[in-house]
Amino acid sequence: MINPELAEGLPHLAARLEAAETRLAERTLQLEIVLDVLRRRDRVTAEQAEWDFATELQTAALPQEFPPFPDRSDFDLHAGMVTAREVGGDLYDFFLLDPNRLAFVVADAAGKGLPAAIFITLARTLLKATASRLRRPGDCLRMVNAMLCIDNDSLMFVTAFYGTLDLVTGTLDYANAGHNPPYVLRANHGVELVPSTGDMVLGVMADSRYETRQMKLAAGDALVCFSDGVTEAVNPAGELFGERRLELLLVNQIGAHPTDVLGTVIGEVDRFISLAPMADDVTLLVVRYNG
Repeated sequence: MINPELAEGLPHLAARLEAAETRLAERTLQLEIVLDVLRRRDRVTAEQAEWDFATELQTAALPQEFPPFPDRSDFDLHAGMVTAREVGGDLYDFFLLDPNRLAFVVADAAGKGLPAAIFITLARTLLKATASRLRRPGDCLRMVNAMLCIDNDSLMFVTAFYGTLDLVTGTLDYANAGHNPPYVLRANHGVELVPSTGDMVLGVMADSRYETRQMKLAAGDALVCFSDGVTEAVNPAGELFGERRLELLLVNQIGAHPTDVLGTVIGEVDRFISLAPMADDVTLLVVRYNG
């Protein structure tokens, strides 16, 4: 049975999704024109031009200015991404649904290069259009999944963690489509892993359902969302950075500002990789609830 809120929102979403897809198509066309010009002028190789195109498409619409809401004192947020040589299709985004609800997402498309960049950009566009209408994160991912499955002959898929934080109560509603579960840095109780939902990645099965779960953040608690480029970073000896190393690092970040948490993790991953080539994008989003 379809959730009443989901059914009610379907007619209204059609126009928003069509407009969002049109904007994405226009942006892609603009970048394709630039790519073609670069190739014809031989200013860069075709491979380099395509990589630059994919990077621009992937990162152009991502929030880049921090702090993003300087007039807000009820939360702090910082996010960032370090792209690999072969763009891996990572994504972060955040936006206010209303004055008291913050939405945020970290996602990762399968594959690399231009196809992954296009697919993850489409996923972001669909989620943002859907989130403004459907309140439950699970319903939002269900809608995005259904749209991504249409004409997906290449069998691309996306993992995603999407949450909404009530800035008055500290209540976090979230859904997880096969993504790495975030960590919660409890102000007085250590580090804990957000329970996973075990739900399917986006873009594979059109009728997949996504559970909405809930947990509470107390004043001073922080949520650390990340892509698998963090835990699967490889050093010259072939060792993985891993969840355990990340957990131990985060224990020492309890109470730290999100900017410092992000910088510490990215810096430690960079030191761990050393001279080894970066195999995947490294993406983090850290939000601290101040109450």
